[in-house]
Amino acid sequence: MNKACLFFLLVFISSTISAQTGFEVKIKLDGIAENKIRIYSQRNNKYVIDTLTQQSDKSFLWKGFTEDPQFARIDVLDTTLYLKVGKAVAMPPSLMFLLTNTEYLIQGDAKTVFLSKIQSNNIEVIAYEKFRIQDTLQVIASYQLQKLQNQKYNAKDTVGLADINAKQLFYKKKNQKDRAIFIDNNPNYFASLLMLQSLFLVLTNNELDEKFNSFPTAFKSTKTGVLLYNKIESNKNTAIGKPIIPFSQVGIDGQIVNLENLKGKVILIDFWGSWCVPCRISHPALKKLYEKYKNKGFEIIGISNEVNSKNIADQDKAWRKAVKEDGINWLQILYDPQVFDAVKAYDINGYPTKFLIDQNGKFVMRILGNSEKLHSELVAKLASLLPD
Repeated sequence: MNKACLFFLLVFISSTISAQTGFEVKIKLDGIAENKIRIYSQRNNKYVIDTLTQQSDKSFLWKGFTEDPQFARIDVLDTTLYLKVGKAVAMPPSLMFLLTNTEYLIQGDAKTVFLSKIQSNNIEVIAYEKFRIQDTLQVIASYQLQKLQNQKYNAKDTVGLADINAKQLFYKKKNQKDRAIFIDNNPNYFASLLMLQSLFLVLTNNELDEKFNSFPTAFKSTKTGVLLYNKIESNKNTAIGKPIIPFSQVGIDGQIVNLENLKGKVILIDFWGSWCVPCRISHPALKKLYEKYKNKGFEIIGISNEVNSKNIADQDKAWRKAVKEDGINWLQILYDPQVFDAVKAYDINGYPTKFLIDQNGKFVMRILGNSEKLHSELVAKLASLLPD
């Protein structure tokens, strides 16, 4: 690399991660009425939610400072846009954008905030916007499929669901592939490091290592980079063939749920939440599976993460209500990081996430999401572990 190129790269990296005066995001959405917007971001390595109210000119202004670039998410709090499946609620697609310490102007329509136009002079923001815009068609298609799927579930209409699920899986895998390609082509963009966080359950451990090692040292040594490295290493703890990570916690019935007491059984650990539509859609099929195998040495442990409330009493109430509504009769515990941080220990990056453990206490399967195909794979694996 010649000196000119090296100088540009060092200046670019330095400007990307160095401390600035902060960020200023101005948001203008047509048709916002009196609705508020909610922005999800991270501060001090914790997810935080900022709810913004309108200014006199109907715009929103969000100011702050981010130590490292990060992905932030914008939702419009308009209940008429929510997708409902039974008791569960799903919001329409969010607007995900790269947040760094610079100025932004976001313009769009309140009913389709995920299609908004983002203007900034920052080279990192511009690079990610090109990717996001290209991905928009997939987002639209997936959203239409989600609405159709929800309508069919509510009407108890199963005709065509398999085709809908297959199309959703296609778009999901295409997005994952596109992200991997972006990382390979743009290792000197901080967005690539952030994208790698979403591919833990898609890439092999060797692929994760290879991509992470392609990033500049300046990126890897940031707080975000160090956390990502630790997550990659942690992800290896639940790799196929690794021993189960033990825990013991009081369950929904007041009795201790202890993995040590389930030695010799096949165990399915299900990370879910009352707010998670795919999680709750998966429960009827799990109930049939549990009924078939529970007397043959099979047990399920549900771990509910009630992310929509910071109050433990409200979390407990939402959890118990969902368990009762869904008629769940297997072991259940409420995620409580003060007792045991199961989300961190098992490296949970999405919901639902399921782990299947064999009679020898080894991980044999990890599933992220819910679809007929994924459930069929689970059924087949379980049948091989507990043959008739």
